[in-house]
Amino acid sequence: MRRMHLFEFMDLKWYPDFLRTLQTNILQVIMTRTSAFDYAIPYIDNVVEKTNTNRIVDLCSGASGPWLRLVNKLKCANVQIILTDKYPNAEMFKIIKKQTNGKIDFIEHPIDALEVPENITGIRTIFTGFHHFRPTEVKKLLNDAQDKNQALCIFDYVPNKTLTMVLFPVTFIVSLLQFYFLSFLVRPLSLTQVLFTNIIPIVPLVSAWDGFVSALRKYDADELKEIVNSLGSPNYKWEVGTDTHLSKAAPLTYLMGYPNPEKKGIQL
Repeated sequence: MRRMHLFEFMDLKWYPDFLRTLQTNILQVIMTRTSAFDYAIPYIDNVVEKTNTNRIVDLCSGASGPWLRLVNKLKCANVQIILTDKYPNAEMFKIIKKQTNGKIDFIEHPIDALEVPENITGIRTIFTGFHHFRPTEVKKLLNDAQDKNQALCIFDYVPNKTLTMVLFPVTFIVSLLQFYFLSFLVRPLSLTQVLFTNIIPIVPLVSAWDGFVSALRKYDADELKEIVNSLGSPNYKWEVGTDTHLSKAAPLTYLMGYPNPEKKGIQL
């Protein structure tokens, strides 16, 4: 089953920023407390070595994604993580920076992943956020990294879309309950978080829908290869694949791109 680009509340311009922040706060808890993206570490380490850089610019960061967990697991001890987002969660970014003594920093103003400013350099990463972009936007995002000679690492767990449709009632309820109860682990836990998550469960309902739609939107390895094959640059190398260490039903799908070290004149 091919991907379907249904709407997500978090993508809507009119969707209140404070609700988007509450959602990303819970997502940050989920991604920090699970080992799912630990399997991305060897791939990131590999690109760090190939490009000889210790600076990582995370795009579509939400409330920091899995970086609070991953930052100290990377082989490069002096790596610097820069969090960015089109709708930056500045309050959580400041907390993460303090917790990591500045090892994870952030850019407070909005950064569009489709057109990252020239002065923001480093290995670009995206965790679970790639499905927000339509195929035409994906090409623009990949071309932006390629044209600006910046490495790119994208990771997501891609489930079987047909099975996702069939199991919708079950996964919706499970996701709703997950967001409801894990919200209590958000720190600092605000009255707003409790009000709109636990008393009036807007955030769990919206998050359960967005989670279902996200699964249908995700790009599998074949779809990514199709897009990458249409780019074609001898000075830039793309790698697409899957890692089934955590799950064969929903493997970690990765897309990595970096300046081709085999071509003369490429500056790493």
